[in-house]
Amino acid sequence: MASSKTKLRLFVDTKVGKVPCAEADKNFIDFLIYLLSLPIATAVRILKEKNMHLAGVGSLGHLYESLEKLPDSFLQLNQDKSSLLNPRAPVYATGIPLTLSDYDFKARKSYKCSGCYDYVAEVPYLTCSKCKGKVNIAMSYVPPSPANFPVAVEGGFLKGLATYIVMDNLEFMPMSTTMFVSLLKKSGVKDLDALDEIEVDLGVEEGLKLLKLSLESKTILTSFYFGDRNGHGFLDVKSMDSYLGPGLTN
Repeated sequence: MASSKTKLRLFVDTKVGKVPCAEADKNFIDFLIYLLSLPIATAVRILKEKNMHLAGVGSLGHLYESLEKLPDSFLQLNQDKSSLLNPRAPVYATGIPLTLSDYDFKARKSYKCSGCYDYVAEVPYLTCSKCKGKVNIAMSYVPPSPANFPVAVEGGFLKGLATYIVMDNLEFMPMSTTMFVSLLKKSGVKDLDALDEIEVDLGVEEGLKLLKLSLESKTILTSFYFGDRNGHGFLDVKSMDSYLGPGLTN
């Protein structure tokens, strides 16, 4: 992980209590892509382990807990409950701030056929579909990290040169002045002077809250800044007249 924190510049419409968009660099967008790559079960497990109130993610929390409580005797012999509850993320990159998963990709194993060597599986001792031999030769996983790439690359998913605009629903695109003004108008912002610019420092705790909101809301930045439907703020904002709270800087 390159950093345990990243920054996000929020554009806050103080008249209507809304965050129509934000300005972000590569680090924050890398984190959003990382969230997108997480298996659903992994996302739910992370929130469960951090006591993030699974009821807030709709039926997914109940679905996860039902499988968790289900006796192993109900599963097919070739199925493993732990693998279903803790699936492997299909995408890997180093240097992503706010990483939430503690999965060790270096320990990831695959198995190849001991007969023809043509087939690979993630579960050992399966029968090869070609030669009928056993798929039982362990192979270590080589992550596509910068250290393993033949030319110099940065960590994360995106190049570090661009600045991005992120909408309230987490839609993002490269920043341009024309696009910025157009999107603000589309979001219903009538007075650009009414927008306050608030720079937020995001740590792992804020990353967890963004993950939770991404599963339950379409106005994520607004809910993140002003609070949920019950008025519970995620950034310790004390009142509508006081926008600077713990973790916020002008």
